[in-house]
Amino acid sequence: MAKTLKDQLYEALLRSMASGHLEPGLVLLEGNIADIFGMSRSPVRQTLGRLHQEGAISRFEGRGFLVGREPRAVVRRSLTAADFRAAGGRASVKRTDSWRALAEKVEHDIVLCSMKGRLELNELQLAKSLDVSRATTYRILLQLQSLGVVEKIKYSSWNVVPLDNERLHQLYDARRQLEPFMIARACERISDAAIQRYLDRLDRAQARYPRVQASQLDALENDLHHEALEHGGNSEILIMLQRTRPILLISKHLLGGEIELPPGDPFFAAHRQVFEDMLARRPASASAALYRHLQTSESLVQERLANFRHAGELRAPGYLRWLSQR
Repeated sequence: MAKTLKDQLYEALLRSMASGHLEPGLVLLEGNIADIFGMSRSPVRQTLGRLHQEGAISRFEGRGFLVGREPRAVVRRSLTAADFRAAGGRASVKRTDSWRALAEKVEHDIVLCSMKGRLELNELQLAKSLDVSRATTYRILLQLQSLGVVEKIKYSSWNVVPLDNERLHQLYDARRQLEPFMIARACERISDAAIQRYLDRLDRAQARYPRVQASQLDALENDLHHEALEHGGNSEILIMLQRTRPILLISKHLLGGEIELPPGDPFFAAHRQVFEDMLARRPASASAALYRHLQTSESLVQERLANFRHAGELRAPGYLRWLSQR
């Protein structure tokens, strides 16, 4: 598992103190360290707090901390990247996309809650619950906003956009207008090899069903409702379709988790029909097949949503506050 920014900074500071390159009594300032490592002050502040609790550094009457538990003298100088490189480390941290895993968890909780009613999200509380900086929290929320899951209402508060019957119908209506058009255009641009890959993945999943993960089903949905549509060549329509993503998020976070996988074919035959029409270069047929699939899909998802609202047990996380429940 990749180390967090705070863990990497903690190890760099400990290593440099143990080697003597950060000498006893040296003043450690948040801003100075944040500049060297190219990170916000929040993880630096938390890391210094951890080192203080462990007795590696001590409070200073002025700003910051001093290296050591009870240093004899105060050393005032600016730290540089060389202080950390000299100790055999580096003056940088390896950034990963770990925020995406956090975003996936937050997305799961918010989507499930949005099926039950209206909620308010407190950005500060979310940052505390995830133990990440405000910058990381904001990045997660912007990602969810692009999916139409949350909307900003004031400084640190967001509203969870409720997934009620009317909104779900409007989202499907939008997809029925846009997706068939894009899939017909994609017929003229996509390669046979790409279509065959989609068909092969469907065949493998169907052969194992229902012994498949929910994430595999979500990937198959993505094949048709995102990747194949990208070949339609209209980026503006793709941006519009991004806002209808909650349709797919419902099944992504319900099937195989909150509710059992359906006993029969979840969508394999419908997807296969679209891809076979594309492979045969029949754009009108592919468009019509996708429209029929979206029509049928809406009624199934509405039914799942109604069942979950009625019987699904749900406890909202601390960063969410109910405004109303259905």
